[in-house]
Amino acid sequence: MYSGLLPKGLTEEDLSPDEEEEEDGGECSVQPPGCPAGASTAETASAHGGSNPQTGDMPGVPLEMWRKFQDLRKRKNETKTIKIREKRRKRRRKGAERREPAGTREQEEEQQKHWNDLQQYFGVNDRFQPPPCSKPPPKSGLEKNIERAIAEGDFAKAEEMSDRLATRELAVKIAEAADCRDFVQRKQEEEASRAAQKRKEQITWGYDLFLKFLIPSFWLQK
Repeated sequence: MYSGLLPKGLTEEDLSPDEEEEEDGGECSVQPPGCPAGASTAETASAHGGSNPQTGDMPGVPLEMWRKFQDLRKRKNETKTIKIREKRRKRRRKGAERREPAGTREQEEEQQKHWNDLQQYFGVNDRFQPPPCSKPPPKSGLEKNIERAIAEGDFAKAEEMSDRLATRELAVKIAEAADCRDFVQRKQEEEASRAAQKRKEQITWGYDLFLKFLIPSFWLQK
């Protein structure tokens, strides 16, 4: 609310019409006594805001502590940004899983079930292998090439051949496990067939016995 009071040291005569219009417009070009006209806004902000715009330190706070505070705040903001990105990435992944076709999911479940059924036959024939204390089996050509690459210092090539060797060994294990699984399934089917045939024979034998002995004795009693 405008009180109608003039600044200290000014009278009505000192005000010109231009100055009155400037006062009506909301801007005052009169500087208070003791304040130089060329004072910068940065110095005023420094005097009233309590911080140095050059260094950013607070009055009464050591510069080292202030810098440490700024560093901690920066790290906190970076951590918050990383967490936000991880949350967005998880949301995208969940959205992709929801959009996954039902047929693909069923196919993956069927493959996983098939793999779990096959894993129980891994190493079934290991007991037929020679014991470790016996003479080791001869090395394959791939194993010899791996040793040669290591001796020459070509570790990249040795690692590549080692991966190939591991893949080949896994393929052999899978083939052996599949053979064992098929053998077990055949045996189970044969046993089930024999059991069904045996039950059928028992039923036939009982029926023949009934026709051969019980029915004639029934008619004889009559």
